Amino acid sequence: MVGAGLVLLALAGAPPTWRAPDLAATQRALDARLPTTVTRPAIGAPFARLVIPKLGLHWAVVEGVDPAEIADAPGHYPQTALPGQVGNFAVAGHRSKGLFWDLDRLAPGDEVIVEYGPRTFTYAVTGSRVVAPTAVEVLAPVPGSPRERATAAALTLTTCEPKWDNDRRLVVTAALQDAANLPGEVPNT
Repeated sequence: MVGAGLVLLALAGAPPTWRAPDLAATQRALDARLPTTVTRPAIGAPFARLVIPKLGLHWAVVEGVDPAEIADAPGHYPQTALPGQVGNFAVAGHRSKGLFWDLDRLAPGDEVIVEYGPRTFTYAVTGSRVVAPTAVEVLAPVPGSPRERATAAALTLTTCEPKWDNDRRLVVTAALQDAANLPGEVPNT
């Protein structure tokens, strides 16, 4: 958790970026590199697709949350669960146009979809809150409850708050609702 705290604090020094056209090109390139099988991702490599229907946006997610890794893509906190696993699949993204700019529009019940290899995981937003950059408990296996043992799959999205500043973090939490194979995929045996 100390490493996660350092990452949350490191985001405090990262200024908002406004490179939507470059971001789109980078995302297309990352999307083309997404694996079709489930593998442990290498730092900096794209490994999943994050889709938020309410925002009309989707992104390739890379492994890692260092500034270089999340410059043009949301990044997975490596010490957290992978998509669909029991525990907390936590993802950080800059509060910039084309990334998590409108994350504050999500409300309880909104869907967040994660495609990982041949599987798709549908999460439902359970809530959001604003925390200090040092609030690493949001990355715990049970978000916000570091002493509890996880028994379900959760998703946490983090970004800077407010827009145009980075002194706090907006945290959106979601619970796994459904897991299925992507259309045309054969179930794993």
